Amino acid sequence: MKKEIILSRQDYDLITSLIKNTPSDFSQYSLRKLSTELKSAKVVEGERLPADVIRVNSEVDIFDEKEKKTMTFKLVPPSVSNLKENKLSILAPLGSAIIGYRKGDLVEWEVPAGTKVFKIKEVRNS
Repeated sequence: MKKEIILSRQDYDLITSLIKNTPSDFSQYSLRKLSTELKSAKVVEGERLPADVIRVNSEVDIFDEKEKKTMTFKLVPPSVSNLKENKLSILAPLGSAIIGYRKGDLVEWEVPAGTKVFKIKEVRNS
């Protein structure tokens, strides 16, 4: 059964705008997949978003089920992404895979290396 994602109105509007204005050399597969996810997302006002939902500027620990390793990063808009600083763009395949999911969720997503399964271990929102 597919898990419903939850987004704040602000994040939904930001992501929708980014998708419309993304250069054509960006992964069209990821954009189509993210667009599909947005259509079925539950959109709420920011103060009604549960504390453990991944949103823009969340710090996240995820566990790669295949590689058996944990990754930690901050999910950010593309304009401030920087992998050396562990700042991952919400439009990167992994970023678009996890936005709107919650701590404890399993997320399956197509990334350049194939299909991956991630477990959301921790979500920190300031």
